[in-house]
Amino acid sequence: MKALVLFRSYYGNTKLVAEALAKELGARGAAAEVRDLRRRLPDLTGIDLILVGAPTRMARVTWRAKSALKKLMRKGFTTGKVAIFDTYGPIPKTPEALEKGRKWLYPGAAGILHKTAVDLGLNVHPTALRCEVSEMKGPISDAEMRKTTEFVAELIGAI
Repeated sequence: MKALVLFRSYYGNTKLVAEALAKELGARGAAAEVRDLRRRLPDLTGIDLILVGAPTRMARVTWRAKSALKKLMRKGFTTGKVAIFDTYGPIPKTPEALEKGRKWLYPGAAGILHKTAVDLGLNVHPTALRCEVSEMKGPISDAEMRKTTEFVAELIGAI
């Protein structure tokens, strides 16, 4: 299986998640390439799985990530699986602060990208991976990074 992990990162956190996903895919026998969305998409011939990720910033997703999904559709990537991931946070600590800040975190980049991919008619994995950063610029905890292992196992099982 060949996989492509596309990401956009501002502080390096989403890049870390993308690299962890590729490493886990490799450990499970897939050939995985990691590519920054600021670069052109490579040839998609032979690619079975594409993961697209971006940070949630001010309740939005970077235009490059949404544009990448549209390019996948234009390039005819309709039979391969697409999976979505994002980084977000930090999560407010009190219930009151969480309720007030909820609009900045949910649905987040993952929710927006997932809806975009579904609306485009891509073959989208039903769940997205979301990894919380502990501060605005990170870092991501080891527990959040371990989610990549479970997510890849779920993806491989679905393919």
